[in-house]
Amino acid sequence: MSVNGAGQRGVSRARGGTDRAGVASGGGRVVDVARVPDVVRACAAPGRGEYDARRLRSQRDVIRDVMISAGECATWLTLGELRALTGYGEASISAQLRHLRKMENGGYAVVKRHREGVVRRRAAVDGRGECVWEYFLGHRGGQEA
Repeated sequence: MSVNGAGQRGVSRARGGTDRAGVASGGGRVVDVARVPDVVRACAAPGRGEYDARRLRSQRDVIRDVMISAGECATWLTLGELRALTGYGEASISAQLRHLRKMENGGYAVVKRHREGVVRRRAAVDGRGECVWEYFLGHRGGQEA
């Protein structure tokens, strides 16, 4: 419990994190990051003494590096998994993936597909969001790995 500026008591909510089982929460969704290879998780997490260097890298650079690492392991990642790995919001990640397609940002082939066997718990009333998309960063110039 915390007291806000108006003197009212409220529940302070921490940003979603990862528990010991490798399950990340946040935004009302649970993402199992245990299926993501260790090398991809290591790319997203700053090591000892690397905080300042990672902080100074742009969000696009971090997402690009995670996606390149995932591509080397032939791993497709959802926006939720990228959120759990990087700590960035899904809308921001989606925008950065679109930017990576532009030639001035590398001209990467960002491929997306439906993740088989996964259905979102809460789809919109009009049917949007019924499936989960996963992403793969292919080679520059549209060649997929």
